[in-house]
Amino acid sequence: MTAVIDGDMLLYKVCHGCEVETKWTDDLWTLHTTESELKLEVHKFLDKITAKLKNPDIIIVFSPKVNFRYSLFPAYKAGRKGKRKPMGLKPIRDWILKEFNAVEAQDMEADDYIGIICTENPTEYIAVSGDKDFGTLPITWYNHLKDELVTTTAEEAKEFHLIQTLAGDTVDGYAGIKGIGVKTAKKLLDKNGATWKTVVEAYEKAGMTEEDALLTARLAYILQSHNYNRVTKQITMWSPEDA
Repeated sequence: MTAVIDGDMLLYKVCHGCEVETKWTDDLWTLHTTESELKLEVHKFLDKITAKLKNPDIIIVFSPKVNFRYSLFPAYKAGRKGKRKPMGLKPIRDWILKEFNAVEAQDMEADDYIGIICTENPTEYIAVSGDKDFGTLPITWYNHLKDELVTTTAEEAKEFHLIQTLAGDTVDGYAGIKGIGVKTAKKLLDKNGATWKTVVEAYEKAGMTEEDALLTARLAYILQSHNYNRVTKQITMWSPEDA
């Protein structure tokens, strides 16, 4: 088995966790970190994963600066701009890339790269992330934030993707339908059916269009093996036929 690890989440978790706030005087505060501790925490994280999953091979994947979602929606993740990044982020990312032969995805997020690999051969690969969006993939994944090993069926994955399409994702900067959160979206699909038709009707009832729904669905969708041609490097976007 091979564990395919969300390097973005690993990196931010470690770098945030290693920042130390120090009060030197009544007037002077500083924030610092050390590369040695950052590296130690990366090793601790990976040791935990290998112990939990019984010594798998490991692939760590990072996102590039830009990906195809920005061409669909330029404001994608715009809310994160201007926010301070944790200390040590770049040097530790560079170190992980070299030390563990990590991978930087091209024109897609780490989530997409992981989704493609894991759906291509779900019995051999397991995803590792604390991101709830992995619930949109028909795979087995380890949620390291909750210490949960989850296997999601194809039906469950499709339904959760529709839920994300209705609710949107404020963390990633795109909205669904105003007033509809995850719980309300689940109730709506349970009542009217977990179909694209239900989603479109909800959007239209809110004064929006099917095109609005389609954009959100594509932003919320993590790529799977059938969405990517390894030879041509071509990405196929989600379509209602996939629902």
